[in-house]
Amino acid sequence: MKRILFAVIILLVTLSACVTPQNTNVEAELRATLVAVNVQSTIQADQITSLETLLAQPTATCPVCPTPEPTFTPLKPTETPVPTATVQATGSVSGRLGYPSEMVPPLRVVAFNILTGEYYWQNTVLNQMNYRFESLPVGTYHVLAYLIENPTRTFYAAYSNFVTCGYLESCTDHTLVAVEVKAGMETTNVDPNDWYGTDPEALGWPLDPTINWN
Repeated sequence: MKRILFAVIILLVTLSACVTPQNTNVEAELRATLVAVNVQSTIQADQITSLETLLAQPTATCPVCPTPEPTFTPLKPTETPVPTATVQATGSVSGRLGYPSEMVPPLRVVAFNILTGEYYWQNTVLNQMNYRFESLPVGTYHVLAYLIENPTRTFYAAYSNFVTCGYLESCTDHTLVAVEVKAGMETTNVDPNDWYGTDPEALGWPLDPTINWN
């Protein structure tokens, strides 16, 4: 801006030196132009100063935005399934008791699971004529009866083919009868009354498992 003002002044001086009296109006116009340029220069200088003042002022900064807390959705813990107990199917076995005498002594009736070797037993009292196993696991069994008092290895009874053929003298088969126990059903007429096996152990009849025979 100063360069422009200087150039105008030089031009004005030059023209004034060359101007004749008849060109007085031209000189007046040039002087008016010079004044206008000077005023404009002053205004622009004030504007520049104002702008520099504004630029020198610190600029406002935005307030720090709060960092939002992280959100999360709680997950339900995985539930461990509780194992359900398998209910074992069972059935019942029942029958009559006998003894080669006028009375029936206290007996231990035992049901042997042929496949697993497990056995189930119950004791009877004097002259008890019937027995019943309420809940035997499904399977195949042999049923025998033993004396509770004075037990022996040579004298006990079983449910055998001798019983199923009617206790006849002509019946010589003392093989144990396999008894099927079915789920929810009762197997009846299983009578361990064959007391006539001359050598039960030799016939393959098991000894009373509740006694230590050693």
